[in-house]
Amino acid sequence: MMKDNRLERNVQTDTFKIEARKVQVYYGENHALKDVDVDILDKTVTAFIGPSGCGKSTFLRCLNRMNDTIPSCRIEGSIKMDGEDIYDPRVDPVQLRAKVGMVFQKPNPFPKSIYDNVAYGPKIHGLTRNKAELDEIVETSIRKAALWNEVKDRLLSPGTGLSGGQQQRLCIARAIATSPEVLLMDEPCSALDPIATAQVEELIDELRSQFSVVIVTHSMQQAARVSQRTAFFHLGSLVENGETGQIFTNPKDPRTEAYISGRIG
Repeated sequence: MMKDNRLERNVQTDTFKIEARKVQVYYGENHALKDVDVDILDKTVTAFIGPSGCGKSTFLRCLNRMNDTIPSCRIEGSIKMDGEDIYDPRVDPVQLRAKVGMVFQKPNPFPKSIYDNVAYGPKIHGLTRNKAELDEIVETSIRKAALWNEVKDRLLSPGTGLSGGQQQRLCIARAIATSPEVLLMDEPCSALDPIATAQVEELIDELRSQFSVVIVTHSMQQAARVSQRTAFFHLGSLVENGETGQIFTNPKDPRTEAYISGRIG
């Protein structure tokens, strides 16, 4: 019986895309994240929820080393992707960010054409040998972002000329054009209207068949709609994480229950 249990654990561990252990983040003297342990499953949407300033976006930015760009930031602990430490000195952050795409809170297309926005990543990472291959990646990425039918006749028009929701889907197309394995989204719908939000949420559900998706959201309703796993952060600590239905209907920690019922946050 012991042998079976051990086998079961090994099988489960294999499905973890990211494993974080004892992650601490300091901004100068400020201890922003404390002892975060979390496993992120492959081909799953994981939502990070919690009040403003609780550390969820800080932790998200640890997963593609965006915090490296902040001089006062110091990170301790271990974050592994597919068993490899992403903070190992031999890991090139630029190459890591090709594997870990990111979509930000406000749509931020480059001041370039729709085509060039999506082609940018594959070009700088040398992912294509010729124009035909680049064309194919651009079209495939825009199709995956559910934007193709709206922009196929104006690929050379500025990306900044699209509506807010279209711009955000363009940014998603840009993020997935390098064929990342993980897609990070930092409140991707907070600047969008309800219709555009619904389109992006539907897209997130479709993308999880190909990527590990991690989304920071201030909306508990959104977390409940789009995620299979949810992690609740509070005051720099990861309070609880687990299956989304369980977190929302039967939380183990009273702080989670207080946040979900609206008593804190």
